[in-house]
Amino acid sequence: MKKLILFLLVAVMVFTLAACKPKAPVEDENDTGNKDPVEDNTIVDPSPEGEIATVKLYFANREYIMTGNDNLDATVAVEREVKVKEKPIEEVILEELRNKPEDEGLTTLVEKIKVLSVETAENTAYVNLSGENLHGGSLEESLILQQIVFSLTELKKIEKVQLLVDGSKRETLMGHISIEEPLKGPDVK
Repeated sequence: MKKLILFLLVAVMVFTLAACKPKAPVEDENDTGNKDPVEDNTIVDPSPEGEIATVKLYFANREYIMTGNDNLDATVAVEREVKVKEKPIEEVILEELRNKPEDEGLTTLVEKIKVLSVETAENTAYVNLSGENLHGGSLEESLILQQIVFSLTELKKIEKVQLLVDGSKRETLMGHISIEEPLKGPDVK
């Protein structure tokens, strides 16, 4: 009797365990054999390196600086492709302005200036600069303002630029040109 009960118990366990086995995948009759190499639950980043954007940056004209010739443009526009990752495009533009241009006839005066933050609201970019290294003549101040204001207002969403120094409004950036109100391109020429 014990053997019979033991046999029935083993048979029940075998059938129970066999029923728990996962089902084999059902082959689709219309399957052409093309399998997607990406599993359904895999997320693929369409731009793992970041989006590429073409921006227009303004750099100071060396010849204008050396000669003061008013027939020359004080700043010259250069198109550059930049990678936009998690940073806002405004921040990327200001970082790019710190990099020297490839054209030897151009230079940047923004390289020594530290940008603390950039925010955009109601078509105005608020650029917060560190007070360190903000000294120079009226030409240098004018060219720095042109580089920043012209480059940022090339973006469709920005019409004006309000410059702040260490988080506060100031009368001037370096003592010559008013920055109390937001600036448009013509304001800094």
